Amino acid sequence: MNDSYVSDLRMNLLAVIDELEKQGYVDRSRMGIGGHSYGAFATANAMVHTPFFKAGIAGDGMYNRTLTPTGFQSERRDLWSGQRTYLEMSPMLYAERLQGSLLLYHMMEDQNVGTDPISSIRMMQALRAQGKVASLFMYPYEDHGPLTAETILDLWGRWTAWLELYVKNAGAGKLAS
Repeated sequence: MNDSYVSDLRMNLLAVIDELEKQGYVDRSRMGIGGHSYGAFATANAMVHTPFFKAGIAGDGMYNRTLTPTGFQSERRDLWSGQRTYLEMSPMLYAERLQGSLLLYHMMEDQNVGTDPISSIRMMQALRAQGKVASLFMYPYEDHGPLTAETILDLWGRWTAWLELYVKNAGAGKLAS
């Protein structure tokens, strides 16, 4: 069960970042995070529940756990018996806390039962309503993850530009030449 998911996420990220900084591998003032599917969900949670990241990239994720009411990953309770956990683990419900910028992408033909494209659309609407820096790209004719060369190349281009703008240049507002 996931009753300590958010606090565990915070503590684990802090421990990893502290150690990486101590070893000289990261610049704590310019960090990004990203993930796909459950990793996208974790990315969004990291961005709304911690202050560590300038930017995030999240693809084909689920951001509102009430849309998976009969369980997900290691959560075996349903929404009604684990309501507090479902709500706490729904980063969309904490959109006002987003720190940094979030690039969302979703495959329009995603058939994964736990990652319906509506989740990304609603997350984007929540972020927009809160005035957050975010963008959403939807890819037609793709299932749960990119497959075509065109989609993969487009994603890499967008990811690179996003990280260049919001991490490397730490929000300078324009791409470096």
